[in-house]
Amino acid sequence: MSDPATRFPLLFSPFRLGAVEIRNRFVFQPHFTALGTLEGMPSPALTAYHRERARGGVGLIVMESQAIHPTGKMSDRFLNAWDPAVIPGLSDIAEAVHAHGAKLFSQLTHGGHTSLMRPPHIMWAPTQMPEPSSHFNTKAVDEDDIAAVIAGFAAAARNVMAAGHDGIEIKIAHDGLLRSFASPYFNRRTDRWGGSFANRMRLSIEVMEAIKAATGPSVPLGVRICLDEFTPFGYDLDYGLKMVAALEATGLVDYFNADAGSFSSYWMEIPPAAVASEEFDRLNVALKQATELPVVAFGRITPPSRGEAMIRDGHADMIGLARQLVADPETVEKLRTGRGHLIRICIACNDACIHQVGQEKGIRCIQNPSAGREATLNDRDLVPAEQKHRIAVVGGGLTGMKVAEIAARRGHQVMLLERDGTLGGLIRLAMKQPEHEDIGEVTSHLEAVLGDLGVDVRRRVEATPEALAELGCDTIVVATGSASNLPGRNGVPFAAEVEGRQVLPDTPGLDLDHVVSVDRVLAGDVMPSGHVVVIDGNGHWEAAGTAEFLADNGCRVTVVASYEVVGSELEDGTRTLFFRRAAIKGLSLVTSTVVTAIEPGRVRTAQVFSSEDAIGWGQYLLIPGNEGAIEEVDWVVPVIGRRSRDDLYVALKKHQEFKSVRIERVGDCVAPRLIQSNILEAYQLAETL
Repeated sequence: MSDPATRFPLLFSPFRLGAVEIRNRFVFQPHFTALGTLEGMPSPALTAYHRERARGGVGLIVMESQAIHPTGKMSDRFLNAWDPAVIPGLSDIAEAVHAHGAKLFSQLTHGGHTSLMRPPHIMWAPTQMPEPSSHFNTKAVDEDDIAAVIAGFAAAARNVMAAGHDGIEIKIAHDGLLRSFASPYFNRRTDRWGGSFANRMRLSIEVMEAIKAATGPSVPLGVRICLDEFTPFGYDLDYGLKMVAALEATGLVDYFNADAGSFSSYWMEIPPAAVASEEFDRLNVALKQATELPVVAFGRITPPSRGEAMIRDGHADMIGLARQLVADPETVEKLRTGRGHLIRICIACNDACIHQVGQEKGIRCIQNPSAGREATLNDRDLVPAEQKHRIAVVGGGLTGMKVAEIAARRGHQVMLLERDGTLGGLIRLAMKQPEHEDIGEVTSHLEAVLGDLGVDVRRRVEATPEALAELGCDTIVVATGSASNLPGRNGVPFAAEVEGRQVLPDTPGLDLDHVVSVDRVLAGDVMPSGHVVVIDGNGHWEAAGTAEFLADNGCRVTVVASYEVVGSELEDGTRTLFFRRAAIKGLSLVTSTVVTAIEPGRVRTAQVFSSEDAIGWGQYLLIPGNEGAIEEVDWVVPVIGRRSRDDLYVALKKHQEFKSVRIERVGDCVAPRLIQSNILEAYQLAETL
């Protein structure tokens, strides 16, 4: 393999922002982690989080938005940058980052008219109006408030520099008070803070002047700039570039950090996989062409050759990464040392990172169980096994692969047994859904890691008790997954059903010939046609993605959900884009409705909230009623739960020959769940082997 410095000479070349020299062109972009304390102070978890990214080779870390005033907190866990009490914790982070050769800037903001809290505190805005995505109204700030904001930015800047940080970035980006003052839609004032373009920009410029006065001219000052609000009512790229020109003309800015979107176009702030990353290239290019200052590019810039080309072609000076370094903190170091094939690629699902912090919970990653837990759960801290065991893992889905990886890292002799010819399990089916191809990276990464660790992977092996007995293992981990919870050919015969440990749904008609499981549809065993009813009983992609798959294959699709929305468990921005595509593709979404029976050509339904039996205690019970029917139905695809394939585990536990063998089960074999839960469970189990 060629030297990365030769393959990516620009990415690994140093660069200066003002007086600060940075070792390479990679920037860990600012993002809320919810790892601060409820009192707004840095925590050991936040220090460990940034230490890991610095250790992983990134050149510059821009810390998450920190509040410059008590009214500017979008969450209780926003750091109180205005308060000198924050300095010791910020110093710990600076020391941790600097110890590994990276530089550290702090992003400062006032949350303005946007908040994650429900209900929020009084939100400040230039003009009293709610953010269109919110029901909560705002306070129109007065002169005293504006003076407090400017003073707060200056005080916060002094504090972060006192803590040993290397530079400052202000946020005129996808949320916050500074952008709302700059935006013609949000700022309808007619005083000196609005009415004209120059007046709308006044607050941002006076904030920058105050910061420079507080810190001195040598401290780098960057601007995270929203180039396009991506709403029908907001400003576009032309206006965004006009803002750039006005800010640059002050001589106060040292670099621009590209950004886009707003709370009303949340999916453009942190775009999921359904938004092609190349869509943002035009914004990066336009910004670079419009300014003489350095530009940090954004927008899921992978693979690294794309970042190298952007710098080579003059489209950017530095490459911003956020979720990629959440998924794999060692991305840069792996690339530098020729181990790029072992990088864990972010799949932009937003299920654990954005979905978590949007609920003010600590940041997580579905693939990387250490994300946000670096102080307590970390590959670097894995304890080598005191006794090296011979371990068989049965099942080559993501859970079995993760167990095999961690057990091998701890020094065990591991063999992975898979009955099919290909690893990946249900991920192989999920990646066939529209906009979900990237999910295959989860198991592709694990397969590459197993190869690197020398795990003995055996495909097309039927792991019966007799076959396992011949292997002479000390430990057997059963990771045989799950199947659709349907009768007959759609499901798998389970002893558990006979024994009463599992039960089938009681909807009449599930055994009819035109009823087919998601697994069989995505595997290509059956391809429905005509009018297909998909029953959404899980609120996630198993139903929503399959409905889209069927629509793309020419079916007329009706999705029935008992909840208020289809895809009720999806991350908000991802779900919004699904609704948009559903409208474009003609999917019919029927909500707050249960399926009561399936018949030839018909699906019988009832409303969840009905007027039935509303007498006495009955008025407090949810009794489906107001019955109806969906007619001219050709196929039905029910997504009404999965059930564990645990027959092998139960058999091994009963088998006398395995009394001295440790038998464990993991993943869907225990209880069907999502990727994040299964990978964490697999990691934690492997730590105990």
